[in-house]
Amino acid sequence: MMSSGTQVGGTGAMAEGLARTHRSSLLEKALEYRFLADLTAELLGRGWGFEVLRTDVDRDGYDLVVEANGTMRHIQLKALVAGGRRGSVTVSTSLASKRSPCVVWMVYDPATLKPVSYRWFGGFPESAMPQLGDQVARHTRANALGFKAERAQHRVVAASRFARVAKVSDLTDLLFGPADPRGMLRRHIAGRAEGGGPDWLERVRHGHFTSIPENLGWDGSAELALLVDGYALLGSGRTDDADAYLQSQIAHARPGGFWRGGPVELWTTLFIEHRRWRFASPFEPEPDHVVLLDRLVSQLRAALTSVQPSDVQSWSESPDL
Repeated sequence: MMSSGTQVGGTGAMAEGLARTHRSSLLEKALEYRFLADLTAELLGRGWGFEVLRTDVDRDGYDLVVEANGTMRHIQLKALVAGGRRGSVTVSTSLASKRSPCVVWMVYDPATLKPVSYRWFGGFPESAMPQLGDQVARHTRANALGFKAERAQHRVVAASRFARVAKVSDLTDLLFGPADPRGMLRRHIAGRAEGGGPDWLERVRHGHFTSIPENLGWDGSAELALLVDGYALLGSGRTDDADAYLQSQIAHARPGGFWRGGPVELWTTLFIEHRRWRFASPFEPEPDHVVLLDRLVSQLRAALTSVQPSDVQSWSESPDL
């Protein structure tokens, strides 16, 4: 092992550089451990089991794989000291091909290494991430001619494309879904203007999801789909391309006949499908796709009614009707 005082090539520049790299690697590991400690504590608090896989080399664009609440996330970690003004980060194109890829940019206090906030770039659980863009990254160091070569497999992603996240609980919602998705959906629906429709729809509008008819299919689901603002729900998952999200959902559903996701993702998909076919009029979905759409409605009802049915008041007991 080379001692710290060893001179290389007539100067101490290389040894000093190695020392800086060593300190930087230690800092990266310390921040990774801190991130995992906070994240796993939040997962345990929710009663969710989890598994963590770590990679020693981020050749494929990710640092961690964490599985919880039915979702496996490939996570690339970035770090920013509190008060820093970095305007962008580089992200490997290999990350986009992984399962539920995302980038977590941790803002930390340099005195304690405690995270003070986060920045998020990713999509819904079990979904693709937003497009990285076309700006190819370059090496930070120039060659002898002062030229900084391109890093063909890396893209520059502006800080403005990251969502700001204040707490680890909010970050966990983005990574693995909210702890209470039905409660979130009730609050979302309650904030929207009410309208007419059949009695069962009015019950659903007041949060009684068990009122959705068991035999409801695609043809009768338009009013149900439009109870939510699917574009707003899509934004809560930090996915900014509705068409790309829908195509990803369809690609997942076609082979086995089952749509991906929980109640938020399924309702969002139903909303986007109805909007799509409304604008496509007079064209209608093919019969084989209608079968998939019927399954989508069925899955949504099951997702909304299968968890803790005891917390849904009966219609006759509702105090606000």
